[in-house]
Amino acid sequence: MTVTQLDLEHFRCHTHATFAFEPGAVLITGPNGIGKTSILEAINIASVSKSFLPVSDNELVAFNASGYRITTHVRHDLGAALTISIEYDQAGGKRIGTSAGGPTTAQELIGLIPCVVLASLHRELFIGEPAIRRSFVDRILAQCFASYKHALWRHRTALRQRNRLLALGYGHDSELEVWTEELIDASCEIIQRRWQFVERFNRLLNDTARELNFNLETITLQYELPWLCIDDGVRSDSLDLEALRPTMRATVEELQAVERERMTTQWGPQRDVLTFSVRQRPLYTVASQGQQKLALYAIKLTEAAYIHQALDRAPILLLDDVFADLDSTNIGMLESSIIERSRQWQTFVSAPSAASLRRRLDFQHIPLGKSAESLRA
Repeated sequence: MTVTQLDLEHFRCHTHATFAFEPGAVLITGPNGIGKTSILEAINIASVSKSFLPVSDNELVAFNASGYRITTHVRHDLGAALTISIEYDQAGGKRIGTSAGGPTTAQELIGLIPCVVLASLHRELFIGEPAIRRSFVDRILAQCFASYKHALWRHRTALRQRNRLLALGYGHDSELEVWTEELIDASCEIIQRRWQFVERFNRLLNDTARELNFNLETITLQYELPWLCIDDGVRSDSLDLEALRPTMRATVEELQAVERERMTTQWGPQRDVLTFSVRQRPLYTVASQGQQKLALYAIKLTEAAYIHQALDRAPILLLDDVFADLDSTNIGMLESSIIERSRQWQTFVSAPSAASLRRRLDFQHIPLGKSAESLRA
């Protein structure tokens, strides 16, 4: 897929702006605060309805404006055109529409424009809480499989209702049992999908790291279910719906007393543990800052490859400030890799300037602020 044009109105620092893009590698440069990341944010919002930064929609509205509008024009791999319009008003909320089907929901939007993001905050993928890595996996699977999106929604609903009943105490056993069964059903589907994903992702990650030749050690995504009450560990060959269900039912029964005491659900995929590891140790404990940046890049390329294979549709890569914290040698390797991969996936890269790049002419260069003024001069 290719983003051909982006129209922004009252979004961040862009009051009225239109950007036209070509296939391949797109380099956006300019000083801090000029709106480089905002362009990548807007494309991500067109993909999943929200920013990749931890901000609310109110924080995305330009100063002295009441709302924003993002219009994204996309060309599919086979040539069909699609326009996605997202409007947000502080009084009326968010409205999403497409040229293909009119008004749509945020859940229906996910997967129309598959998108992969690498931002500086994504180092939290290594050092942050397990919830961050669960969200990483969930975002990929939700873009690829509508059934997984539905399973996540069912899980959230059942978990919320079950926790409400546990907090109320005794006297709601029959209703609690209904939501317990619903939670088991949704949990089985999520766990099975996650396990299948991890096995496939690790094979792709190994291939990607070898192709990059970045001198990266073998990285694996480890998946554990520490809440599941079994003696001999969780084996991939036992993770099918029929084998997993009775084990989960036994877990529920074993944890009943603890749940009554703590008044919250003590089992389920919201407690799964995923870890990026090298030699069975967490990656961040054995890799330098630069190595972690390169490892993140390899992981994001693997994410793109997984999505492309699952959807048979090329994703869009958004790489925010990807050259920071790298020496000249690694910048050169990363630059060459981005240009090579952009022949397959349209890739947006933000950077303060193009000065450190040896192959800047291979990018479509969009300078902002003083960079743009000097270029025109």
